[in-house]
Amino acid sequence: MHRTAYFDALKREPWISARVAVAVERGSPIELVRGAHRRQRDNDYDEAWAVCDVDHYLPEAASAEAQRSGVRLAWSNPCFEVWLLLHLCHHAGYVEDAKKARDLLRKYLPHWDKTLLDFDNFRSGVTDACQRAARLEPPPAGNPSTSVGELVAALQR
Repeated sequence: MHRTAYFDALKREPWISARVAVAVERGSPIELVRGAHRRQRDNDYDEAWAVCDVDHYLPEAASAEAQRSGVRLAWSNPCFEVWLLLHLCHHAGYVEDAKKARDLLRKYLPHWDKTLLDFDNFRSGVTDACQRAARLEPPPAGNPSTSVGELVAALQR
């Protein structure tokens, strides 16, 4: 999964000061929130985050569950590829779905394959992605939007 590969690589960067545990889970945003809460409770982590795509889900239930359980949410609308795209360019136009986001990524990375994420393609753009994401309408309503930059900022504290 490209999200896992991204965060596995990111946590090895010298400017990341937090200890990071990456857990792979599939499911709806509310299932991801519950899984993050369970891991936080079982492992006594300082923070737990769920990285969720809006895709075709309604974010309200996951947001309410996250607030109840103390889990932070990093939304991307419509998908995580929006976050990756922001490493390469500022894109503020509507992104219909994950396929469209992958097509946009392929304009910059013609051989993009989400199963083979090469962090070297994104490393130099992390700061730019954070700044570009902050200029977009906030998720989960904004499209495109992502709050993954907030998670990256938390990892630097």
